[in-house]
Amino acid sequence: MVTQVIAFEGDGQLQEYVGGYEDWVRVKAFQAAGKAAEKTAPKPVAKPAEKPAAKAASSKLSYKEARELETLPQQIEALEQEQIGITAHLADGNLFRNDLKRARQLQARHDEIDEELLSLMARWEELEGKAGG
Repeated sequence: MVTQVIAFEGDGQLQEYVGGYEDWVRVKAFQAAGKAAEKTAPKPVAKPAEKPAAKAASSKLSYKEARELETLPQQIEALEQEQIGITAHLADGNLFRNDLKRARQLQARHDEIDEELLSLMARWEELEGKAGG
């Protein structure tokens, strides 16, 4: 099982990502969507005194965050397994002919899982950054 990907990020920079290639692709897609949203959203003005305090508070994981970090791989694996099962059902052409409503439900769930996975991967990266920082 692949546990990390080291990718070239440009300008000779290497970045380590938790998970396999597919996980890296999801994270990059999520980051690209976030950057696009940042460009369109107005930037809030923060007071200078808030930044050092926020950085100091986020340098270590709380007990709850550490437990969350431990369970994230299992949550991601469970969602991926569910998605594999849904994909197998959707690959059966009879499903669309015999039960279109069920096929649409499965497709909607497949899309929901994609969003959940992106969210969990982002959270995992965030917690890993905190734990390592």
